[in-house]
Amino acid sequence: MYDNPFDGQPENEVGDAIPEAQKILQGLLGELPNRARWHVEKLSQELTRLDDQSAETSAHIRDEAEQRVAENEHKAEERRTTLVQQAIEQLEPLQKDLIRAGEIGAALATFVQIQALKARMANVLPNPGNLLNFAQVGKSFHFRIVGDDRGPVWGSDVYTSDSHLAAAAVHAGALEMGEEGVVRVSMVSMAGMPIKGSMRHGVMSMDWGHYQVGYRITKA
Repeated sequence: MYDNPFDGQPENEVGDAIPEAQKILQGLLGELPNRARWHVEKLSQELTRLDDQSAETSAHIRDEAEQRVAENEHKAEERRTTLVQQAIEQLEPLQKDLIRAGEIGAALATFVQIQALKARMANVLPNPGNLLNFAQVGKSFHFRIVGDDRGPVWGSDVYTSDSHLAAAAVHAGALEMGEEGVVRVSMVSMAGMPIKGSMRHGVMSMDWGHYQVGYRITKA
């Protein structure tokens, strides 16, 4: 067991000794021979290249996974729409038969059910402001919003879930300023993703550090 050279010294002396030791270490490293320095620099370059390759591969895997999730969601949505449409087509003749039979109450109830199914098929939600309450990776939502340049936005192409939806829609080019429309929002994981801001379509987005869930936005 080696003795700690700082044992028994007052705390202020230990505090002074550590920076001094660091200076000595830096001085010794300054005397590193060229051959040793070459190995260290080579290691640094290889580690940087490895980090870049790893980040690129992770981004590629993430993009492929998000694309597969989006395709699966799209197919499921198409199937749901088909099933609901088939139910509506079956209920509409029934409603007419009920009217002809004089069963007005039953006909009205059937009409209300048809309208509910049509609304479900559209499945368009009002502007939530941001997506904090929709942070479910892999899910997609439709919102009716008006493009705006006010409100904070973080990221480019993929936006943090607390970004202002109307401003992000303009930044992404899904809507123009003041334009009302329906947008499709796809929730994605932002783990390990660099969050960089940019100026697009009159909206300035900002950088941010680590964040868990974000979204992509397109015009529906």
